[in-house]
Amino acid sequence: MSNPTGARAPKLRVEPLEDRTVPTFLPSNLSPNALINGIPAANTGTGGASIAIGDLNPESGIIARNEYVIATGPGTEGTVSVFSLLGTQENKFVAFPGYRGGLHVAVGDVIGTTRPEIIVATAGAGPSVVGVFTPDGQLLRAFYPFGEGYRGGLNVAAGNVLNDADPLAIGTGGSGPQPAVKSEIIVGAALGNAPHVKVLDGDGNDLRSFFAFDAGYLGGVTVAAASIDTTRVPRPPGQPRPPDTNSYAEIIVGAATNIPHIKIFSTWQGAQTELQSYYAFDPNDPNNVGGVTLAAGNTDGSRGAEIYVNLVGSSRVRAFAGESRDLLADFITVPDTYSRVVNMAVGNTGQFDPFDDDSFFGVGNTQDLAVVTGDGPYGQQPRYFRGAPGSAAGRNGP
Repeated sequence: MSNPTGARAPKLRVEPLEDRTVPTFLPSNLSPNALINGIPAANTGTGGASIAIGDLNPESGIIARNEYVIATGPGTEGTVSVFSLLGTQENKFVAFPGYRGGLHVAVGDVIGTTRPEIIVATAGAGPSVVGVFTPDGQLLRAFYPFGEGYRGGLNVAAGNVLNDADPLAIGTGGSGPQPAVKSEIIVGAALGNAPHVKVLDGDGNDLRSFFAFDAGYLGGVTVAAASIDTTRVPRPPGQPRPPDTNSYAEIIVGAATNIPHIKIFSTWQGAQTELQSYYAFDPNDPNNVGGVTLAAGNTDGSRGAEIYVNLVGSSRVRAFAGESRDLLADFITVPDTYSRVVNMAVGNTGQFDPFDDDSFFGVGNTQDLAVVTGDGPYGQQPRYFRGAPGSAAGRNGP
């Protein structure tokens, strides 16, 4: 494999787009009378949204007030909106002026400021750019992960997959001051390229680079990041607990088209190690000929993340225990008449009980599943599936 390119300033420009979109957005063929959260489906042939969750305005102490970030799908100028958990819009900005191919988003502190940034990737054909933005929409970095010649779109995630704690940036945890943990940017080629996955720092420098599937597969990959490990490094008697290597996130990769294949990789030891490889849905079933979208996080309150997998072509989602890969749930996230693909995020939302401080303010480990449709209206609100008790997630009513 040739050495990947480093960060460079992109030459953003508007060009005619090819007639295609990446797999996590699908043209709508839905009834305009279909409703979800009281909003009608937009039978426009374009649309959809992607979603991320994170604490974009961290407060002092251990309290976290997360926000959710929505980015528009293809067919309109790519716009990113930030909302409070109660649905109040806090900010809105156009990421790449003139670009209409759809956006994918993630949230993480990739610069090392202890304040998370919004990572935005172009999702459709055209310049395949990643931008790192402040929550108020200021562009901090922009780069082409696969070079300026690649025009197939990107899928993006963020997570601490390389044990990157900055001892000079002190955050706050439940046991007092802790080194602040930086996230890395994980990008996957969305379409038309080998199943290439890269781990980048906030400046766009390559830290890891590998093919998740056979190089002949050109259907694109989706990505997520979470710690799937359930074990814990023991504390030696009378001594402080050593670094918890099981807390570093793993990279979850899914085939974006053709087959519902999942792989999980560890990258913190210096190279990628394949930990698991399995089919989230029966590949021999003629109804399961699509790829998958992904989200991962701790929705049951116990150690180790759950992995949520949507079968593209339906609104069906399966949940798996990250480490054991046991099937935990199989459910429909939105009415079948409404969507053929959903984009998902896992994070603490507190959406269903604003009077429960532990839930609302993000204290504790339990997270929730948030779902938006990839072929519904641009301005949709997430549908939440609250984690624990009885996850995954919430057995499974919003």
